[in-house]
Amino acid sequence: MRLFCLEVKRILKSRRTLILLTVALFLAVIMAYLPISFESINRPGENGTIIELNGLEAIQFKREYRQQTYGEVTPEKVADALRIYQKYVQEYGTVTVDDIPLDVYMEHIMAIRPLLDRLPEAFADSDTGIGADLMEIDPDIVEQSLYEQFASHLNDIMNLEQKEHPSAEEFATEKYSEVNKPFQLYPGLSRDAFDYIELYIFILSILCVAIAAPTFANEYQTGSDSIMRCTKNGRMKFAVTRILAAGCIFVVVFILGMVIHLSIINLAFGTECLKTSFQMLFSIINLPNINLGQLQVILVLAGLLSVLASISCTLFLSAKCRDSLSSLLISLAVMLLPTIIYTALGGSVWLSTILPSAGIGLQNNFLYQLYGFNFLYIGDMSFWTPYVILISAAIEIPVFVFLTIRSYCKHRVA
Repeated sequence: MRLFCLEVKRILKSRRTLILLTVALFLAVIMAYLPISFESINRPGENGTIIELNGLEAIQFKREYRQQTYGEVTPEKVADALRIYQKYVQEYGTVTVDDIPLDVYMEHIMAIRPLLDRLPEAFADSDTGIGADLMEIDPDIVEQSLYEQFASHLNDIMNLEQKEHPSAEEFATEKYSEVNKPFQLYPGLSRDAFDYIELYIFILSILCVAIAAPTFANEYQTGSDSIMRCTKNGRMKFAVTRILAAGCIFVVVFILGMVIHLSIINLAFGTECLKTSFQMLFSIINLPNINLGQLQVILVLAGLLSVLASISCTLFLSAKCRDSLSSLLISLAVMLLPTIIYTALGGSVWLSTILPSAGIGLQNNFLYQLYGFNFLYIGDMSFWTPYVILISAAIEIPVFVFLTIRSYCKHRVA
């Protein structure tokens, strides 16, 4: 225990480490503020003026104005909202709702708009997948078979994207049948807020990798490794203690950063919106049976798992490299590799999904995998990429820890 405490103190005494950890916690605040600052809305003022609200004012105004839409998304509620929408678009002879006078829009349409956002997708063309115009959707059909239409749209998408993989279609159909219906809607959180959660996890992982990269390589470079190996606690015990100390620091920093980040977001947007069904914010045919509060927890846990896998890989590379710079550059390259592969090949492949940092990135992050329909295949079997990412990371952590200890113990002093 004494050796563990000394190792933690040694890591935290480094000026470089303290600067990077401070940046990580500072970014938790900045990255939470950005989606809040993006919120804006115009409302009519006195004498025909238009008042623009931004940030917290816009969020509060939207929440209060849309309270009538809170709760279950029933077919009757959606059909009534669609009838109101179509009535005013026809009344003003406009092509889109944007041409309706602002005061009329605010009074009659703004509050119900979140109920209609997913309808174009649900009634998309079965052959092309192009979304339908709200004016072309029959409210009576919505009232009679809304959720049946959602399931039908899922089948259309699977026929378009997974026609050659029946097992993927079967998995998606079964998974979607488990989703609780009717959906819940409590307007508040935006998609931007979740994008910034993933972006913060990505930046946090880069900082952690930068801190972990010199862990063993720096000892080789300075020659202090030869001294440590001659002590009572050299080799095995020293390697295990150093890995545990680094791991504990990264876990604490990650959790602290995410708590700060999510606390700011949830205080700004309100916690009631966390009860909203995943499908009502992203895609009406998303497979996970979760709400937005559960989504936040899942993103944090999946992010932590991927970060620990990336750090374990970095420690292994540090134990293999002879200098800190090589360890850092190779570690960053390995970490960015899944994003590069995903972008270059235009989708998920096995290599971009099983690498340690597969769940953290820009276009290939865990959130995008959750609401996408990405599958990997072996023969007739199909594997949903979120499952592959989590299982791979869980396996890689102990494997890389073992390889790190083994590499360090077998390292020969030059």
